[in-house]
Amino acid sequence: MNNAYENYLKFVKNFSSIHREAASIQLGESESITQSDGSGPKIMLFSPHPDDECVVGALPLRMLQELNANVLNVAVTLGSNAARKEGRLNELRNACDTLGFKLIVPNDKALDGVNLSVRETDKTNWDKNVEAIADILANELPDAAFFPHDKDYNSTHIGTHYLVMDAIKKIQKSNSSWQPVIFETEFWHMMEKPNLMVALSEEDEAKLIFALSAHTGEVERNPYHVNHPARMLDNVTRGAEVVGGQGGEAPDCNFAMIYRCSKVINGKIAPIWEGGKMIGVEESFKSIL
Repeated sequence: MNNAYENYLKFVKNFSSIHREAASIQLGESESITQSDGSGPKIMLFSPHPDDECVVGALPLRMLQELNANVLNVAVTLGSNAARKEGRLNELRNACDTLGFKLIVPNDKALDGVNLSVRETDKTNWDKNVEAIADILANELPDAAFFPHDKDYNSTHIGTHYLVMDAIKKIQKSNSSWQPVIFETEFWHMMEKPNLMVALSEEDEAKLIFALSAHTGEVERNPYHVNHPARMLDNVTRGAEVVGGQGGEAPDCNFAMIYRCSKVINGKIAPIWEGGKMIGVEESFKSIL
């Protein structure tokens, strides 16, 4: 049999074996492994569900570590299962403590009805949710905000996009000088025309997985935390083309996350640069903000 095939087979079997072993690593542990003095830019991460702060948190983590950013994770919802909300909140606290992210829970219990159906048919409740997010934004006036793109498949992810954008527009009607940089994220569905790929070191990828494993009630039923490196690895392959341009050369990294970076001016999303940017592990991204 062909030696090259045997070597690839060995590689795949080793990969499968390591993946199975990773799924058995103890869950629920938490430890403060990242710190910032908060003197850098203020970053708000709007998470549709507990765990999204880890799933899309590569750039906020790098900003915290490299720019001393003050990262505030806003728990937009605590999921739809009422019986799990308290447990998910406790898990979220552990994950945020691990990453060094501060936690904000709107209305103390987070929000419900964050989807386009409510936005289109229940204006009263939608406006209450917008007001809750607008109050947080107006109080903090962050330099940058992270939230899902408008076609991220999951109804709460899509709802979170419109919720945050409606809140930003509401504030800019009376404070047009506040023009935050926004980073649209992707998880359930790849976004169109991303313009930023950010590489992540092996150590930082491990931090994200470790924090994600604190969401025990979720990863026990589906150990998706150990799938995260595969997704990040695929981003490197895809990002070289969709961010770097067709035929683009893949950057020298194993893990990366893809975003769409823009600015909101007078309630409208405006391009912040032409083309795409790829930021390596050792490269500075200060120019982004």
